[in-house]
Amino acid sequence: MRSLGEHLARLKGAGELKGAGPAALEGVPSIMAGFGERAGLIDVEGYSSPVAFNTLSGYKYAALALGIDEAELRGHFLRASTDARPPASLGDLGLRGPFEPNLGSLPVPKYYEEDAGNYITSSIVFTRGPESGAANASIHRIRVLDARRGVIRMVENRHLHRLYMEAKSMGEDLRIVVEVGANPVVELAAAYQAPFGSYEAWIANAMAGGTLPFAEVGGIEVPVGCEVLLEGVVRHDAVDSDSMVDMLGLIDKPRMQPVVEFRRMYVGDAPVFRGILAGGPEHRFLMSFPIEVKLEQQLSGLLPGVRRVVLTDGGGRWLHAVIQMEKRLESDPRTAIIAAFAFDPSLKMVIVVDEDVDPGNPEDVEFALATRFQPDRDLILLSGMRGSSLDPSSDQTTLATGKWGIDATAPMDDRSRFRRATLVRGGR
Repeated sequence: MRSLGEHLARLKGAGELKGAGPAALEGVPSIMAGFGERAGLIDVEGYSSPVAFNTLSGYKYAALALGIDEAELRGHFLRASTDARPPASLGDLGLRGPFEPNLGSLPVPKYYEEDAGNYITSSIVFTRGPESGAANASIHRIRVLDARRGVIRMVENRHLHRLYMEAKSMGEDLRIVVEVGANPVVELAAAYQAPFGSYEAWIANAMAGGTLPFAEVGGIEVPVGCEVLLEGVVRHDAVDSDSMVDMLGLIDKPRMQPVVEFRRMYVGDAPVFRGILAGGPEHRFLMSFPIEVKLEQQLSGLLPGVRRVVLTDGGGRWLHAVIQMEKRLESDPRTAIIAAFAFDPSLKMVIVVDEDVDPGNPEDVEFALATRFQPDRDLILLSGMRGSSLDPSSDQTTLATGKWGIDATAPMDDRSRFRRATLVRGGR
């Protein structure tokens, strides 16, 4: 299975990778933003490592990383998520080192004026609970404090935070391994919110057909093939104020977050640094794709007519969803709406459309709203529901928010009025 370097070569061969620079470090974020969804590689003045970005900015690049057709991506990911496979054996790390940590040697930019500092945005954190033994891999931002220390952003009650609190309750630091520039298959798996105790690195191995090489670092089994690896701890007794821009491009409130301290650093030959623009297309894809797949699975298990779920760009790929379905009962869209809010509390709006409407096409969805939706009949309004902390209009203490669902499907007993015309196609 491909490393980041091999994935970059595949992107270049497909005409999907564009070079830029040399550029000053402070110019990197604006260059990244100017690329849209296209993959890029920036040479940075004063640094030996270029910055790779947008290498997983959408379905096309993710499928390319796996070597499969784009249409197969969801099914392939879903099967792997339920078939986590530990490695058959452990081998060598395959990196140079260990060295004294030197975060300053990496081209880590400050992305936004409102950020508290310079952030490593592609950090995959691997750990294992000191008491539970539960393993976890997830993507987190780390603000660089000095050569060997940073501040890590954790979402409260998510799995890494849970394991951190487990160690802290024992008066211990949480041992971690951080990979930057990991195998893109590992990045995809680490973005998935697997059930607690299901190790995302083993899901990556399943995605790779059980061929992913692993090594043991600090008592933690980690995939081999990253560009930079850092071994250290999350301190149980040290925190610092942190503030950053979230995936919606809005400014998160300051929070006290744990300090990480690295003890060892390993690097590959001619390493490439991996950057992700906060709020950019890659950040949103990595956050939303696993949710789409999981929500689609949950809803189709309840309602077999569900065909596809799309988290919309306009909703930040987090707050708004469109569900495509073949109705079996007139009540199915309402059932789907309520179930979607229950399965994914972050959702604020859900639109249900028929199977002839493309849920990923905003114009097609709006056409369904214009021609198949009556506000006084097909609108569901809910109040006092738990929402997302990313929505600044919700109550930021209780996260209470209003939600709305829209049934934009045609009635089952009179679909002929809603059928779109078919163009005559003549022969030659």
